[in-house]
Amino acid sequence: MKIAKVLFLVMTAGIVFSCNAQNSKDEKQTQVKESDQVEVYYFHMTRRCATCQAVEDISKQAVQAMEKDNVKFAGYNIEKPEGKKMAEKLNVHGQALLIVSGTNQMNITREGFMFARTKPEKLEELIQQKINSFL
Repeated sequence: MKIAKVLFLVMTAGIVFSCNAQNSKDEKQTQVKESDQVEVYYFHMTRRCATCQAVEDISKQAVQAMEKDNVKFAGYNIEKPEGKKMAEKLNVHGQALLIVSGTNQMNITREGFMFARTKPEKLEELIQQKINSFL
């Protein structure tokens, strides 16, 4: 019985630590210069929970639904070389959902994790609204 409890605690801790969203800067927006190109980036780890996968899926759907040539989506695994390089470029240190236009950067990670599974339509609407604010 003790072994089962310890195993349960270890598994729970693993899930919690593998799914820690980067919340250090709530909806951070840095404005320096305008750009016509808008990119939505989702940074993730190799091990992902259902919420992590939903954030990526909904974000990608939101961008595709806009049907604009100047709005792109890209997902990066920050544990792989290409993802690590891109994360360093954008100063990302964990899971993150960013909207970037030129040197302007908006962090909506918290909203992504809050709405991806419970209110996906709200997340999709929020992403499109934030993208439009850059256009």
